[in-house]
Amino acid sequence: MHIPDLSWVPTEGLAFRCTGCGECCRRPGWVLLTRLEADRIAERLAGEGATAETLLGELWLQEADDLFAINVGEKEPCALLDPQGRCTVHDIKPMQCATYPFWPEILGKRRAWTYEKRRCEGIEHIESERYTAPDIVEICRMRATTRNVPAR
Repeated sequence: MHIPDLSWVPTEGLAFRCTGCGECCRRPGWVLLTRLEADRIAERLAGEGATAETLLGELWLQEADDLFAINVGEKEPCALLDPQGRCTVHDIKPMQCATYPFWPEILGKRRAWTYEKRRCEGIEHIESERYTAPDIVEICRMRATTRNVPAR
Protein backbone atom coordinates (compact mmCIF):
# COMPACT_ATOMS: atom_id res chain seq x y z
CA MET A 1 0.00 0.00 0.00
CA HIS A 2 1.34 3.39 -0.98
CA ILE A 3 0.64 6.27 1.38
CA PRO A 4 1.85 9.54 -0.14
CA ASP A 5 3.80 12.17 1.77
CA LEU A 6 1.07 14.31 3.28
CA SER A 7 3.35 16.82 5.00
CA TRP A 8 1.99 19.57 2.73
CA VAL A 9 -1.62 19.01 3.90
CA PRO A 10 -2.73 21.90 6.14
CA THR A 11 -3.65 21.12 9.74
CA GLU A 12 -7.31 21.88 8.99
CA GLY A 13 -7.18 19.32 6.20
CA LEU A 14 -8.31 19.24 2.60
CA ALA A 15 -11.84 20.14 1.58
CA PHE A 16 -13.90 17.94 -0.71
CA ARG A 17 -17.53 17.10 -1.37
CA CYS A 18 -18.70 15.14 -4.38
CA THR A 19 -21.18 17.26 -6.29
CA GLY A 20 -22.19 14.40 -8.57
CA CYS A 21 -21.15 16.36 -11.66
CA GLY A 22 -19.58 13.26 -13.25
CA GLU A 23 -16.55 15.13 -14.56
CA CYS A 24 -14.15 12.54 -13.09
CA CYS A 25 -16.21 9.84 -14.84
CA ARG A 26 -15.46 11.24 -18.26
CA ARG A 27 -11.70 10.84 -18.11
CA PRO A 28 -10.11 7.98 -20.02
CA GLY A 29 -8.76 5.06 -18.04
CA TRP A 30 -9.90 2.01 -16.12
CA VAL A 31 -12.27 1.66 -13.19
CA LEU A 32 -11.44 -1.48 -11.22
CA LEU A 33 -14.08 -3.32 -9.24
CA THR A 34 -13.91 -6.22 -6.84
CA ARG A 35 -16.29 -9.14 -7.39
CA LEU A 36 -18.45 -7.92 -4.51
CA GLU A 37 -18.72 -4.45 -6.05
CA ALA A 38 -19.44 -5.85 -9.53
CA ASP A 39 -22.07 -8.27 -8.17
CA ARG A 40 -23.79 -5.48 -6.23
CA ILE A 41 -23.79 -3.17 -9.27
CA ALA A 42 -24.99 -5.97 -11.58
CA GLU A 43 -27.93 -6.66 -9.28
CA ARG A 44 -28.80 -2.95 -9.23
CA LEU A 45 -28.63 -2.61 -13.02
CA ALA A 46 -29.80 -6.02 -14.24
CA GLY A 47 -32.13 -7.11 -11.45
CA GLU A 48 -32.27 -9.54 -8.57
CA GLY A 49 -29.98 -12.53 -8.95
CA ALA A 50 -27.68 -10.82 -11.48
CA THR A 51 -23.95 -11.31 -10.93
CA ALA A 52 -20.80 -9.75 -12.31
CA GLU A 53 -20.88 -12.29 -15.12
CA THR A 54 -24.32 -11.03 -16.18
CA LEU A 55 -22.78 -7.79 -17.44
CA LEU A 56 -19.43 -9.24 -18.53
CA GLY A 57 -18.54 -7.86 -21.93
CA GLU A 58 -21.38 -5.34 -21.76
CA LEU A 59 -20.13 -3.10 -18.92
CA TRP A 60 -16.82 -4.60 -17.87
CA LEU A 61 -14.08 -7.09 -18.57
CA GLN A 62 -12.81 -9.68 -16.15
CA GLU A 63 -9.19 -9.02 -15.17
CA ALA A 64 -8.84 -11.84 -12.65
CA ASP A 65 -11.13 -14.20 -10.76
CA ASP A 66 -12.28 -11.46 -8.38
CA LEU A 67 -11.38 -8.32 -10.31
CA PHE A 68 -13.33 -6.57 -13.06
CA ALA A 69 -12.54 -3.45 -15.09
CA ILE A 70 -14.59 -0.85 -16.89
CA ASN A 71 -12.75 0.76 -19.79
CA VAL A 72 -13.50 4.47 -20.08
CA GLY A 73 -12.51 5.48 -23.59
CA GLU A 74 -11.13 8.77 -24.86
CA LYS A 75 -14.47 9.99 -26.17
CA GLU A 76 -16.94 8.08 -24.03
CA PRO A 77 -17.86 8.43 -20.36
CA CYS A 78 -17.94 5.64 -17.81
CA ALA A 79 -20.57 3.04 -18.71
CA LEU A 80 -22.19 3.60 -15.30
CA LEU A 81 -23.32 7.14 -16.17
CA ASP A 82 -26.88 7.76 -17.28
CA PRO A 83 -27.70 9.90 -20.37
CA GLN A 84 -27.75 13.02 -18.16
CA GLY A 85 -24.20 12.27 -16.98
CA ARG A 86 -25.12 11.15 -13.46
CA CYS A 87 -23.79 7.97 -11.85
CA THR A 88 -26.43 5.24 -11.80
CA VAL A 89 -24.76 3.57 -8.81
CA HIS A 90 -23.55 6.60 -6.85
CA ASP A 91 -24.64 5.15 -3.49
CA ILE A 92 -22.83 1.83 -4.14
CA LYS A 93 -20.03 3.01 -6.42
CA PRO A 94 -16.73 1.13 -6.50
CA MET A 95 -14.12 1.96 -3.87
CA GLN A 96 -11.91 3.46 -6.57
CA CYS A 97 -14.62 6.01 -7.29
CA ALA A 98 -15.62 6.48 -3.66
CA THR A 99 -12.08 7.41 -2.63
CA TYR A 100 -11.54 10.00 -5.37
CA PRO A 101 -9.79 12.49 -5.15
CA PHE A 102 -7.78 10.92 -2.33
CA TRP A 103 -5.54 8.91 -4.63
CA PRO A 104 -1.76 8.75 -4.12
CA GLU A 105 -1.00 10.36 -7.49
CA ILE A 106 -3.25 13.32 -6.63
CA LEU A 107 -2.03 13.62 -3.03
CA GLY A 108 1.67 13.16 -3.71
CA LYS A 109 2.33 16.87 -4.10
CA ARG A 110 0.42 20.06 -3.42
CA ARG A 111 0.83 20.92 -7.11
CA ALA A 112 -1.07 17.77 -8.15
CA TRP A 113 -3.92 18.58 -5.73
CA THR A 114 -4.07 22.15 -7.06
CA TYR A 115 -4.18 20.85 -10.63
CA GLU A 116 -6.98 18.42 -9.74
CA LYS A 117 -8.91 21.27 -8.12
CA ARG A 118 -9.16 22.88 -11.57
CA ARG A 119 -10.71 19.66 -12.90
CA CYS A 120 -13.08 18.91 -9.99
CA GLU A 121 -15.66 21.37 -8.70
CA GLY A 122 -15.97 19.38 -5.45
CA ILE A 123 -12.43 20.19 -4.29
CA GLU A 124 -12.61 23.21 -1.99
CA HIS A 125 -16.36 23.42 -2.68
CA ILE A 126 -18.13 25.88 -0.37
CA GLU A 127 -20.03 23.05 1.36
CA SER A 128 -17.06 20.66 1.50
CA GLU A 129 -16.16 18.35 4.33
CA ARG A 130 -12.64 18.60 5.74
CA TYR A 131 -10.28 15.62 5.62
CA THR A 132 -7.19 15.74 7.81
CA ALA A 133 -4.00 13.83 7.03
CA PRO A 134 -5.04 10.92 9.34
CA ASP A 135 -8.45 10.80 7.59
CA ILE A 136 -6.71 10.65 4.22
CA VAL A 137 -4.37 7.87 5.37
CA GLU A 138 -7.42 5.85 6.43
CA ILE A 139 -9.07 6.42 3.04
CA CYS A 140 -5.90 5.20 1.30
CA ARG A 141 -5.87 2.10 3.52
CA MET A 142 -9.54 1.33 2.77
CA ARG A 143 -8.86 1.60 -0.92
CA ALA A 144 -5.81 -0.64 -0.74
CA THR A 145 -7.78 -3.38 1.02
CA THR A 146 -10.11 -3.68 -1.97
CA ARG A 147 -7.20 -4.10 -4.41
CA ASN A 148 -8.40 -1.14 -6.43
CA VAL A 149 -5.65 1.01 -7.89
CA PRO A 150 -5.84 4.44 -9.46
CA ALA A 151 -6.63 4.27 -13.13
CA ARG A 152 -7.86 7.68 -14.18
